[in-house]
Amino acid sequence: MSYSFTFIPFFGIIGEIMPKTYNLEPVKQALSTAKQTLILLPPDPDLDSVAAGLALYLSLGKQQLNVSIGCSTPMTVGLNRLFAVDKIKSRIGNQNLVISFNYPEDSLEKVSYDKDPANQKFNLTIEPKAGMQPLDINSVEYSYTGSNADVIFVIGARALEDLGDLFKSEQKLLEDKSKTLVNLSSLDKNSQFGTVNLYDPTASGCSEIMFAVLSGLQLPLDSDMATNLLAGIEAKTNNFTSMRTTADTFEIVSQLMRLGAKKGHISTPSARPFTGFNPIPSNWPRPATPISAPVPTIVNSTPPDWLKPKVLTSSSQQ
Repeated sequence: MSYSFTFIPFFGIIGEIMPKTYNLEPVKQALSTAKQTLILLPPDPDLDSVAAGLALYLSLGKQQLNVSIGCSTPMTVGLNRLFAVDKIKSRIGNQNLVISFNYPEDSLEKVSYDKDPANQKFNLTIEPKAGMQPLDINSVEYSYTGSNADVIFVIGARALEDLGDLFKSEQKLLEDKSKTLVNLSSLDKNSQFGTVNLYDPTASGCSEIMFAVLSGLQLPLDSDMATNLLAGIEAKTNNFTSMRTTADTFEIVSQLMRLGAKKGHISTPSARPFTGFNPIPSNWPRPATPISAPVPTIVNSTPPDWLKPKVLTSSSQQ
């Protein structure tokens, strides 16, 4: 069964429309029994999506829930001031052990394994071809992949395929209908791929939706989470100059600031102020001799006797 958000306007006694809310009951129920929660971002995500995902990650962590957050591409320098950005991993889950090492192509003879039940050991044998150097144990790396999450949030995507390599590696998990898959997005042409679709194209972005979600689920929301969300809104609205900035946006911003959110925590593009006309570029051609404006000719129309002394007489002396 798939759920979509519900936009519920509430009219007060003077006709005031209260902020919209979403149908969060399926998410609340799923989180109440979840053993593991997963948050996924598409490759090269924008600041708004990352900020929303990290706010959720921090909030669920404060609830003592087992939560992880992943993205198949590394975070850019412009995102490094978001709180908990270092917690975003390129591989998710801990179900499958992955052993990686550098070795020339076609240099392996075979890879085999055997079990030692008596000692409860598993042995993996990597045999090089004749004449090739044996594997250097210092080059062996260990990691995990595969998640068994009960609740999965996908932030800022139009479709599951938008997750890139994470979709390819976790397709079985993401298409498991027994899982609660939450699609949170404001992007147009959304395919409504979630079992719960928190899709709102009227919102400025994911951070605006996420504030409503955290508030509606009564999850913790401290100053770090609030700062992340405010940074996401500032970026998505181009410092509130975008046409997608609404009254809901400003109301949410005021609540975030009351929670201790810091304005301008991350520099975002803004409209360039008018600074007057630019001077003539130095490489433009100029005349060989300066051009001066002609001096206007003043015509003297003053009567010739104007400057001569005058003798004033009374009318009786005339």
